[in-house]
Amino acid sequence: MMSVSGFYFDGRSARRHTVTLELQGDALHVAGDAVERSEALADIKIPAPLGDTPRLILFADGARCEVADRNGFDALLQTSGRAPSLVARMEARWTYAVASLLVTLALIAAAYVWGLPYAASKAAERIPESVLVVMDGQFLKTFDGRLLQPTQLSSARQQALVSRLRTMRWPDGAAKPERILFRSAPHIGPNAFALPGGTVVVLDELVALSQNDEEILAVLAHEMGHVTERHALRQMLQASVVGLAMAWYVGDISTVLAAAPSALLETRYSRDFERRADDFAARTLALNGIPASRLGEMLAKLEEAYAVKTHTEKEDGQAGWMDYLSTHPATEERIRTLKKQP
Repeated sequence: MMSVSGFYFDGRSARRHTVTLELQGDALHVAGDAVERSEALADIKIPAPLGDTPRLILFADGARCEVADRNGFDALLQTSGRAPSLVARMEARWTYAVASLLVTLALIAAAYVWGLPYAASKAAERIPESVLVVMDGQFLKTFDGRLLQPTQLSSARQQALVSRLRTMRWPDGAAKPERILFRSAPHIGPNAFALPGGTVVVLDELVALSQNDEEILAVLAHEMGHVTERHALRQMLQASVVGLAMAWYVGDISTVLAAAPSALLETRYSRDFERRADDFAARTLALNGIPASRLGEMLAKLEEAYAVKTHTEKEDGQAGWMDYLSTHPATEERIRTLKKQP
């Protein structure tokens, strides 16, 4: 008959008794140094093992047994049909524990790389347009008079650009510019951005950098690509797990709205988002008879302008607005791709 050795404690004193444990039918028999008792297996508790600690057998009257031979005790239990749990077996083998840890880390990484962006995309679709309009207003209220100054462009120049933008053709299902504003922002430099609600902000510095209106329209088409696919909102939701949960379940993004103005300025779109916005711009420009290379030309100019400005600010000991606010990292890869477009 199979048996294992252990120590018995009666629960009334600290004295330890050396005993032998064996199964007799449906009962556990404990015998040894001044100890002999049998208890039905149904009346005792055998907690799951923790790491390499001894196995415990707990009796109803407060007594207990400790068995250091974990494998022997598990084998004894198996003869009664009470095999250790899968978790217990895995804990007993460090290789299983390490494998479980690696699998857990892989699942977490997969959730971050694929699950979180997917959830943010679906949550962004649930946000009503009225909320996005409020977000645009908060952005302008926060930065008008601070980073954004009144435009120095003449009314005629503004109207000419507005007319060109209003008459542009857009792909089916695309967001269209709802409101076109002009501002000056020397600290930001040449730029233009479309806010989540469709408000387009064109900076004087971008107009000055361009050689023709087609280059400006190319940049704005790129920005509207971000708006159409709600890239800014998706990235803000990804950065705010609480905001993502609220948006996903109830369409409430109050936690995101509170930080929206600063988050919009800090947004650095992923390479995939930039490629998708470039593709949207290329399709939009093609609809309007404008070569996609106009966007590539403008990206090259913006990259050069940012490099010069960043170098100047670092020499002056400033914090580097371009490091903080550059939302359109122009790369050779993007420019080459655009040059291949019609």
